[in-house]
Amino acid sequence: MTPEQMQLIRQSWDALSPVWSKVAGNVYNRFFELAPDARPLFSADLEPLKIKLMDTITVIVGYLDNPDMFQSIINHSGRQHQRFGARSEHFSAFRNALMEGLDQQFGRDFTPQLREAWTVLYDEVQREMLRGMAV
Repeated sequence: MTPEQMQLIRQSWDALSPVWSKVAGNVYNRFFELAPDARPLFSADLEPLKIKLMDTITVIVGYLDNPDMFQSIINHSGRQHQRFGARSEHFSAFRNALMEGLDQQFGRDFTPQLREAWTVLYDEVQREMLRGMAV
């Protein structure tokens, strides 16, 4: 991830802060449409899950320039996801849901450069989470 991409991620994440809960709700709703088999892995009350997602992304964004901490946090999250029953195909569905949610929220401001930055970040997160799940 380039420094420019890190800056785009930070700026866009900060811009989303007033609507994090709405974005998280949209992302999870879409995720469950794309991966209905994942729905039973979650409780009926999505509010705590939305908060956890937003907190996790906030921490990840905060450690973009600290690769060791970034890797450690995501690897740990991968181990947790493995215990919950997540499967590798769920990550692709979640990626699509996240990108759609960001696109929906940003509209025309979700430029190709911003999309690429989020894609690079998600791919790095996914790679490390899957590594954590394999432990």
